[in-house]
Amino acid sequence: MARRRSAPAPRAGTAARRPPRPAASAARRRGSSGWTEAHVHRLFWRAGFGATAAEARAWAARGRAATIDWIVDGPPGGTKLHGPAPRVDGRKLDPVNEWGHDQLWWLDRMVRSNRPLVEKMTLFWHDHFATSEQDTPRMLAQNRLFRSHALGGFRPLLKQVTRDPAMQLFLSLADSTKEHPNENYARELMELFTLGRGYSERDVREAARALTGYRSKWTNKGFQGIRYEAEEHDDGVKRILGRRGRFGVDQVLDLVCDHPRHAPFLVTKLWQFFVAAPPSPATVRALAATYRRSGLQVKPVVRQILEHPALYRNLAAPDLVKAPVVYIAGALRTTGSAITDNWPVWLSSTMGQQLFQPPSVAGWDWGPRWMSSNAVRQRFVLGNYVVNYGRPRVRRGAYKASLRPDRAVAIAIAAVGSPPVSAAERAALTRLARHWFDDIPKSWRDKADWRAESLQRTLRHLLIAGPGAQLC
Repeated sequence: MARRRSAPAPRAGTAARRPPRPAASAARRRGSSGWTEAHVHRLFWRAGFGATAAEARAWAARGRAATIDWIVDGPPGGTKLHGPAPRVDGRKLDPVNEWGHDQLWWLDRMVRSNRPLVEKMTLFWHDHFATSEQDTPRMLAQNRLFRSHALGGFRPLLKQVTRDPAMQLFLSLADSTKEHPNENYARELMELFTLGRGYSERDVREAARALTGYRSKWTNKGFQGIRYEAEEHDDGVKRILGRRGRFGVDQVLDLVCDHPRHAPFLVTKLWQFFVAAPPSPATVRALAATYRRSGLQVKPVVRQILEHPALYRNLAAPDLVKAPVVYIAGALRTTGSAITDNWPVWLSSTMGQQLFQPPSVAGWDWGPRWMSSNAVRQRFVLGNYVVNYGRPRVRRGAYKASLRPDRAVAIAIAAVGSPPVSAAERAALTRLARHWFDDIPKSWRDKADWRAESLQRTLRHLLIAGPGAQLC
């Protein structure tokens, strides 16, 4: 697929990051080709962590092609983090030594990076090659590996993941020898990482033989690394996926990558990450053809998904549940709020997703499963933190009780980053504002400015944590 030239990039995240303003007011709502702010919001949530109000205006004016180019290719000058760096208790993060700071470090990248798709794809690979129960330095190294290959070739990524210490220790590939081959990694390699189905138990056993030879080294100072020892590798003849030979590690990985089931398996999983509705057989065939033609490159497949009309259907009725970390990072990013405490760590965990700790090698259960009763309660709590400690907090004395209901709602929407709000949501919020003072005698209402402030906090909370904010 031809590479389009990227448009200049708006900066993401805080109110101070202003992309160039479109010339005409009509352009702020709709681009010349029917590309609207609603399209921008959909794309930025699916391929990142939401759009700021300034981004939505600017990219709606620039049009569909320029927006997708910027999301996929990134801005000139490479990856940068914009806005204030995270701090906890007034101090810089210490991801290696302080509890939860590794998660805050990654959440901060989601909030401040000018390459949101790279962070979103890093999250995809973290779930795809789910690894857990490893020391923080190994998990951070694996995270950097995923980021460096986020939109690159699948084959080199798979080969590096297979040699990654965190993965090798998690799935017992380290210390799998020719005398005692361990089948854990071989099984997940086929079932979860490359094929889904279409393999036999014999394929697993034979692949486990081919993957032997890695040994871990431990001393009284702890883990010292993993090395390959040829004498511990089974160099005998194996039969794997219908092929016969003296296969070693890379040959096994090539066999699964070249298997006819691999391309449909991976492109379907990529589609499901971005689009709620399942792909049609024709869509899978088209994506798989792109994937194979590109030499198993991920970027052209992702571009094709982001260009697909299915991603933009029902803009007024979103249907993809935001994963907890996407929801938290997006609430911070779109409101221009910074990380100043460790509450995102425990709140994300109670919502059901703790970064660097997926529940199993199969990763997390996505979609509606995120919306358990307890998780929904914690999502509601998120609104309290953002409104009370983030940029949308209400300044004392800023609002009067005489403010018209529709104006109060408009102010609240602007304060939380001008997210998409359906006509039904706006009507419900306006109705709430209209009746907010009903319990106060009319003679006292002019003196009830404190209630206007509480109305603003409530409206902003509902916009951040209400039903409309849970889907994208």
